[in-house]
Amino acid sequence: MKRHIIFASVASLLSFQVYALEQKDLEWLLMLNKCEKCDLSQAELKGIDLDQANLSGAILRKVNFNESSLRQATLKEASLVGADLRKVDLSGANLSNANLVGANLRRANLTGADFSGAKLSNANLTGADLSSANLTGSDLLGAELIGAKMEKAHMQGAILKNANLSIANLVGSNLTEADLSNANLVGAKLIDTDLTRAILRNANLSRKQLCRVKTTLGIINPDCTDQ
Repeated sequence: MKRHIIFASVASLLSFQVYALEQKDLEWLLMLNKCEKCDLSQAELKGIDLDQANLSGAILRKVNFNESSLRQATLKEASLVGADLRKVDLSGANLSNANLVGANLRRANLTGADFSGAKLSNANLTGADLSSANLTGSDLLGAELIGAKMEKAHMQGAILKNANLSIANLVGSNLTEADLSNANLVGAKLIDTDLTRAILRNANLSRKQLCRVKTTLGIINPDCTDQ
């Protein structure tokens, strides 16, 4: 009986210590606008200003960042698995090699953000603005990109297998060597897009959607007018 009481007391103490550590990390972030490699999993950070914050390597699983501002923030190698990033402003932010598997980025402002090498499989980017974003070598397997704005985005070597890019804007984007096999591109706008050496096996795409599009076979519809 005494042993059970001791174990319960130790477990309670450890739980308190973990909570205290996380609370300290949160206070540190709010005070100094930085918290590298800290653990803020499941924290409620909705609608706050974290512009230019340094959260490199931080554990931010299932954090609620809904409608927050993280412009030019540094989140490289951070874990944002399952995070709520709806309507967040991450313009110009550094998320290189970050883990955003299953994250919700609906209608987020991601213009000019760096997602190079990031994991975004099964992420929801419906209606997100990724104009001029760097997605080179990123993993977007099965991602939802319905109606996403991706003008002049850099997606060289990106994995977009089974991704839903219906009615997405891909004008002027670079998809050189990207894997778009089984991707849904119905209604997507592809004008001056670079698909050189891209894998398009079983992609849902019609030739009439292509306007001055670069491919390994040459430029498709070179004399078309902007649609």
